[in-house]
Amino acid sequence: MKRYLFLICVLIYLPVKSFAQTQDSIAFPYVLPIWGDKVAERGMADKLQLPFGLNVNYVNAYIDLKITEFELLFGGRDLSGIINAETLNFQEVSGTTNGVNFRADAWVLPFLNVYALMSKVAGGTNVTLQPTWKDGTGEIMLQLPKFSSSVDFDALAYGLGTTLVFGWNGYFSSVDMNYSATDTDLLKEQIGYLTMSGRLGHIFGLSKKNKDFFIGPYVGMMYRDFVGADGSSGSINLNQVFPKLETSFNQRINNKISSNQDIIDDPSTPPAQKLKLQAQNQALTTIQEGVNDSGLFTTQIDYFIRKELIQTITFQFGFNLQFNKNWMLRGEYGVADSQRFLMTGLQYRFGIKKKGFKQ
Repeated sequence: MKRYLFLICVLIYLPVKSFAQTQDSIAFPYVLPIWGDKVAERGMADKLQLPFGLNVNYVNAYIDLKITEFELLFGGRDLSGIINAETLNFQEVSGTTNGVNFRADAWVLPFLNVYALMSKVAGGTNVTLQPTWKDGTGEIMLQLPKFSSSVDFDALAYGLGTTLVFGWNGYFSSVDMNYSATDTDLLKEQIGYLTMSGRLGHIFGLSKKNKDFFIGPYVGMMYRDFVGADGSSGSINLNQVFPKLETSFNQRINNKISSNQDIIDDPSTPPAQKLKLQAQNQALTTIQEGVNDSGLFTTQIDYFIRKELIQTITFQFGFNLQFNKNWMLRGEYGVADSQRFLMTGLQYRFGIKKKGFKQ
């Protein structure tokens, strides 16, 4: 039992202590964690962090996304038959965020940390698309030039999480899970986000005189994904996002119809090809009239979008640097083909003593 308690007291989410040291039994002065007295009875109270922490972190993230569903509603009219995820032909969709993360945590048990978090972030969504319409045989009838746009946003996120820790002889590991919800003016609904991670590392002392001064580098993996695949809805004016789209749209359709008509009017054109091009022109005219009559380019429209992360797992590399019992520094970098994640932060820890406790 003594060895078991000794193992579970190691921390990973925050800097941890080496287990090579022993000391005489001491009284445990703080209200948390539960079972702190039992740890003190075995002479290992100094292996525990101070029970409460306040964290300030800077977070920067880049994520590649894919759009799996896109619908437009204008004045109650459904345009998804003309404009949808397939016809918009998204080439690239990515998001970036920069912000500050605030976190308050407590060690409820020697091996169990719980925390609440709040983040204030600014970011942008970058979209490149090339609208393309095909006929029933799969042949391209109309393809517009590629368009790129960036929409900036501010968001507020808040959530809850927990960390389980385990360690032995200077090595440490952890499993962390948190859920957060994000509010932004661009979307009517909140966006749910689930993060799960595991880390493994080792502690290295940096001072013989100060046993609380050490660094703990680690490696790990992180899973992140949206929670609830129902999609999100919002409102936006399309010509604010793509100001040249209307002109290009009509010019391309007119040029294509004119080009088809020249071939139709050519006496040498086979009848079957003429019928095919006439059907294309009729379809193009229907598309053009439907979009223009809707006022799509100049009027606010409602949209529904469903997006997914291209990759949900990143490899994590980081360190925890503890200066003393109260102050700690953390840095972490996560990377994958379609994601990048950077976090740096400062933490202050403190204890609340039991009522009537005397040293």
